[in-house]
Amino acid sequence: MRKVKIVINTKKPQSRKTMHVVQQVLRDHGFTISKKPDFIIALGGDGTLLSAANLYGKKQIPILGVNIGGLGFLTDITFQQLSDTLIEIKKKKFKIEKRMVLQAHFDHNILYALNDLTISTRIPGRVVEFSAVINREYICRFVADGIIIATPTGSTAYSLATGGPILLPYTEAIIVTPISPHTLSVRPIVLPADTKIEIQVGKKGKAVLVADGQRSNSITTGHVVKFKKAQYHVKLIKSLHTTFFHTLREKMQWGGREDA
Repeated sequence: MRKVKIVINTKKPQSRKTMHVVQQVLRDHGFTISKKPDFIIALGGDGTLLSAANLYGKKQIPILGVNIGGLGFLTDITFQQLSDTLIEIKKKKFKIEKRMVLQAHFDHNILYALNDLTISTRIPGRVVEFSAVINREYICRFVADGIIIATPTGSTAYSLATGGPILLPYTEAIIVTPISPHTLSVRPIVLPADTKIEIQVGKKGKAVLVADGQRSNSITTGHVVKFKKAQYHVKLIKSLHTTFFHTLREKMQWGGREDA
């Protein structure tokens, strides 16, 4: 684990300066920048890590997320912790977490997502009509602003913001979360990881399919999008000192009243 490639969000202020600093830190610790890396450093926020996962996840190259952005739930190593983390990597004192990936198939196109795949309205203020089939069984027709198909990793992202549950990241499951459904009876549901989900867009409204909030395709009336677990996992490098619940408490202020 000595060859590294850096993926950085160039839109961040002083990103070029930050890149030079990180390159120097890597050299100081005996690492080399390579086009055939042993691991990736995603330098930015969670969006940067999601981009790196899309580019290198299928190649099974581990990714270390270093936060120079905002919340940084996935990129839980701070910029100040990078040097110590590199020392731990050299000593092989780290863990690899395998994160489940989802895929959406439609019209000979495939989109992959580490967090979530979302079908949402293309026209703000207008709803979309959906029909849902799970493992070839018709479930229901409903009207909503959209629907989120999320991984356990994505359970703390958009799905959580729309009322979905939190799952431990190493859980093998799929979360289906409707966005502002126009009926109280349509609520989030957690399904086994091997579940096959089909969502058809009806006549009401125009929709777009979005992967991890970054890549999108328009979906027209009658289109069926098929969702399932992908055949690969994204590998994330994590410090031995960090746990999921610690990150929940620190980043999300999750939990009870410690001073009660």
